Amino acid sequence: MALFFSFVTSIVISLVLIPILMRYAGTLNMLDEPDERKVHQVAVPRCGGIGLSVGAISAILLFISFNTQLASLVVGSLVIIIFGLLDDRFELSYKWKFFGQFLAVFAAMSGGLYISVVPFLGLQPGSLLVTLPLTLVFVIGVTNAVNLSDGLDGLAAGIMLMTFASIAFLAMDVKGVDAGIIALAITGGIVGFLWFNTHPAVVFMGDTGSQFLGFMAVFLTIYLTQEVNPALNPALPLLLLGLPILDTLTVMVRRIRAGRSPFSPDKSHIHHRMMEYGFSHAEAVGSIYILQGVFLAAAMFFRYASDIVVVGVYAVISATILLFFYWAAEKKWMLHRKHVEGGDRRGHSWLFRNDHLFQFCRHYINYALAIFVVSQLLCISDRIINLPTEAYLAIFAGMLLYTTLPKYVQDIWVRFSIYTAAIIASVMKDEIPELATHTQWFMDIYLLLLIVVVSLAIRITRKEKFRVTTQDVLVVLFIIACIFLIDLQWIETVAFRLFCLVYALEYLLHREIYKFRLSRYFSALSGLILGAIILSTL
Repeated sequence: MALFFSFVTSIVISLVLIPILMRYAGTLNMLDEPDERKVHQVAVPRCGGIGLSVGAISAILLFISFNTQLASLVVGSLVIIIFGLLDDRFELSYKWKFFGQFLAVFAAMSGGLYISVVPFLGLQPGSLLVTLPLTLVFVIGVTNAVNLSDGLDGLAAGIMLMTFASIAFLAMDVKGVDAGIIALAITGGIVGFLWFNTHPAVVFMGDTGSQFLGFMAVFLTIYLTQEVNPALNPALPLLLLGLPILDTLTVMVRRIRAGRSPFSPDKSHIHHRMMEYGFSHAEAVGSIYILQGVFLAAAMFFRYASDIVVVGVYAVISATILLFFYWAAEKKWMLHRKHVEGGDRRGHSWLFRNDHLFQFCRHYINYALAIFVVSQLLCISDRIINLPTEAYLAIFAGMLLYTTLPKYVQDIWVRFSIYTAAIIASVMKDEIPELATHTQWFMDIYLLLLIVVVSLAIRITRKEKFRVTTQDVLVVLFIIACIFLIDLQWIETVAFRLFCLVYALEYLLHREIYKFRLSRYFSALSGLILGAIILSTL
């Protein structure tokens, strides 16, 4: 349960904090102004990393059992957050940035968290004269690699979301609960942030977010391979952090060959080069997600392989990527996509002119979502009846509060309730066995029919509200990973349900949600009741 709650808590905190921070970004002098190296054309708040990191750290403090290593890691993360805040506010020089990073790394290492077993040097802990400098260089290198990869909307956040999700699985696979909680807490913060950062982004994470993600990712991979499961290959962090490392090393080599400082700014990162080759913003980000997914899939398959295999696989994947860019540059290759502006999605088919079918789809989705949450509540009706009076009063007060909230907050509430309903039957089957009925095959068929209707509704919708986004790429990659890479059966069920319900709900929300009060109010009520039930089981 701590794993689930750490994820949810972090999402909620980041979703609540980020809009507040955005409102005061100008006052705080946290606006990212456009320049020749950036793709955005107007000033954008760069305070999203604060909400992301505060949500993650809050969940970590609430749910993990601290030992010396994890306590020192949290202290180091707080140092990196503080210097990131100062950088976003005052734009520190690179010397102060490195000073903050050194300070954070030493804070984390002071608790004994460092690389002890070095690839190719045997299974015994290496000399501190080797391991401590190696840890320092590796952590600072990856921290800056993630920071430098944050060049397009949703890019760094999506890459690191995939990485932390992989770390969480590898930790939970061997019952490394604390590492799993930390990874899921940070994943939750990223999910909340991506809601505002998917193209076109309304907020950036800034150095606070990018350095925090890089710092925590590299130390978690070290903790995972050196402490949680020493059977994992010690070179596995290369694959888990594959693309940011490759991108940074490539950029630095190119700069040195050009006779410039390896830290000088330019537009030679992978995402810049993709844009030069004709990729759209979304295509570049989605393609990079897929490349990082290849590294992560390799990490899953070869996690127990020898050093030479892991490093060799990393080298082969990296070489393949670099050869593509070399070929593209030599051939002056461009990716061309034709976009038809103002096209009529309905065409001339009877299907797209049938107003009755259009109305049926809309109402079917509305009632189907309502039935899903109500059926779940019926499974636990005895528990609801036996709730104390205080719980009923809290639920009533919660519904009154819901009716007074702004629409965007209501939307978040509804989403949270629906997604919780999708997850809870699987993760709480031991605590609430009555929910087992809600995980049966007939419910999956019901949801499969729902997604068929959603697909039809999207096809015949009257407005250009729907297009493939980078979030869709993340969803597809997550589902593929659940089916082929992860051997936890309940993960597949949760992934399928989330896939169906996310697209059904998003269709309603994009079709002016005030017309779908049935789903809204039942979902909001379901969230409150499920919250009361969960609290009663603790």
